[in-house]
Amino acid sequence: MLCQHNLILKTKKFNSPKSIQDYKSLLKIEWNNNVFYSYEYLVYHENQNQKLRYFLLEQDGKPIILMPFLIRLIPIDLSDNTKYYDIITPYGYGGPLFNRQYENYLDAFWKKVDKWHKDNNIVTEFVRFSLTDNYKKYSGDLKHTLLNIKGKILSDQNEQWKKFSPKVRNNYRTAIKSELTFVNVCGGNINKHDIYDFHAIYIDTMKRNNADKSYFFKLEYFEKLIFENKDNFEIVFVEKDGNRISTELLIYWKDTMFAFLGGTKKEYFQYRPNDFLRVEVIKLAYKKNITYYILGGGRTDGDGLFKSKKALFPKDNDSIFYTGRKILNEAIYMELTNKHHNLGCKSNSSFFPEYREPV
Repeated sequence: MLCQHNLILKTKKFNSPKSIQDYKSLLKIEWNNNVFYSYEYLVYHENQNQKLRYFLLEQDGKPIILMPFLIRLIPIDLSDNTKYYDIITPYGYGGPLFNRQYENYLDAFWKKVDKWHKDNNIVTEFVRFSLTDNYKKYSGDLKHTLLNIKGKILSDQNEQWKKFSPKVRNNYRTAIKSELTFVNVCGGNINKHDIYDFHAIYIDTMKRNNADKSYFFKLEYFEKLIFENKDNFEIVFVEKDGNRISTELLIYWKDTMFAFLGGTKKEYFQYRPNDFLRVEVIKLAYKKNITYYILGGGRTDGDGLFKSKKALFPKDNDSIFYTGRKILNEAIYMELTNKHHNLGCKSNSSFFPEYREPV
């Protein structure tokens, strides 16, 4: 049983080159540079309305738990003229980051976070958790938000092939007959041209799917993210007659490979590049001694996108992506919500926080 005395919760800003470098060093030394917590990944979500910060729980100066977040001024004036704020974690896998031996510190961490919230006029908190069970001991309400495919990479690749759905195997055979080829570019070998090709296919896919504007990441975002964390990235392509027609950006962390973002040119669907790419990625993961390949989920549980990913690991147990919701000041929350609704916004109890429901 670890002693939990002398715990201090610090709240830190990214307000100087040194503070940014200190954070990067901390993440690399203590947590193997988990890219979902990297500065380049996080800072994309900062703007004039939400500022990036992070909590750091220490014991006698030893970092125990890290959690980046965005603090937002609530743009609704109340009669007491007090400025109120809310907290969210950036898009993707987040929440508290810690090494497994410190899991029992989560209860103390959330108690200190809640106290900080109340001392700093925080009305609500919204947390996107990772798939590492870091939602445990959360002091707010947990919501099952989306199933994520987490496939096990087997030591016997013949068995892996047999476990694919028949559709995946047939599509892979079609791709082979169509003379598709697989290309992977990893780490320091990734150049601007590779990122440009990936980005062009990705953005075209987002346009075709009428994706939300938040998914239209700029080319410069990927360049900064990849070049500053090159050891954690790999870009894979499917080529047809020398043309790059499908792509996926992979993130590595410890024994896990994440399918981050990707896309395919519509005019090449008939050659079945998607399943071909993912089967080849699984082969790649096997060669790299990766244990898990996380493909994410669909837009909703069980939709077409989910089923296409699930076909690669039909027998594996899915992971649950949880989000957390917390109201720190019920009276102010209701006052903000009522004022928001009086301004003509329709109530929708599924939206959190309600006072930020889009008009």
